[in-house]
Amino acid sequence: MISMDRQTENKCLKLVENYRVLAAGNKMQFQEMILACAGIYLAAGEEPDLERIKACKKLLKNKAGIFSNFRGSDELLVRCKMALAPEPERYFDSMEKAYRRIKTFFSGEQTALAAMILAEQGDSETLAEKTKQIYQEMKGAHPWLTSENDLPFAALMAVSGKNTSTVYAEAEEIYAALEGKLKADRDTRQMLSHILAIRGGRPEEKCEKLCALAEGLKTAGHSLGRGSRLAILGILADSALPTETLLERICEADDLLKQHKPFHGLFGVGANCRRMFAVQMVQSALSEEDSLGASAMLTASVELAIITMILMMIIISSTASSHSSSH
Repeated sequence: MISMDRQTENKCLKLVENYRVLAAGNKMQFQEMILACAGIYLAAGEEPDLERIKACKKLLKNKAGIFSNFRGSDELLVRCKMALAPEPERYFDSMEKAYRRIKTFFSGEQTALAAMILAEQGDSETLAEKTKQIYQEMKGAHPWLTSENDLPFAALMAVSGKNTSTVYAEAEEIYAALEGKLKADRDTRQMLSHILAIRGGRPEEKCEKLCALAEGLKTAGHSLGRGSRLAILGILADSALPTETLLERICEADDLLKQHKPFHGLFGVGANCRRMFAVQMVQSALSEEDSLGASAMLTASVELAIITMILMMIIISSTASSHSSSH
């Protein structure tokens, strides 16, 4: 059997290769979005098929108007999701149906991402209703913190298989527990409370492991900062591995990724973004060994949705910033 360290190395190299293939056919896309899509193919165990993605671009153009939220900053993500589906058109129809169920007047690309999550589960209409219920609970508890950015997390809670009220009650418990313990902004703590609620294990244990990982990475010189990128650590909070082992593997993955494009160089993505993918590579390698529990069951849909959500927030924020500065 390949050692876990070798598995992590293989995951890193496969991510880089998937990025290279996708970047060659999508030169005008954000590097971060191409990376997110490379991670989707990695999780699916598939290699990017540029011809199939190109065909899905044509299909998407026919199915969605130019002002559709499925053709915004995340259009490549939509096309890749369609390309990976056995029946791309049927996947799009399910996604659009879920979108119509959960959209509001202010809906944008995060609502589209929530619809993508629901479309993968089959019964998207029922899950859309659960998503709306959970989102309303979020809004009631934190009216000023909760925004469209939280809608994909509500969708993840809806597809987690946990009772709707129970999963959100756990999220609230975790949010309170993290206050004063984790050096992060309030939005990030709320995001983490949603992520940890859908993971297995006891809330207090997950919080302790998360805080230990965040502090350990900072001490090791591999910090994820205090903003939204820190939330990716939530996917390792229920790992059975000791914190020290996880820290070692994240640091090793970070050092390996740094040697390859687009993780180095003047125009490469930043260190915090690279470390997000290092965490994902460690979890992806662990998931191959874990055939039971939430880790195996939710890995592909959850960790990729989380990392994509965080990257989408960064991309949308950057786009808005550059747009305002040009006027």
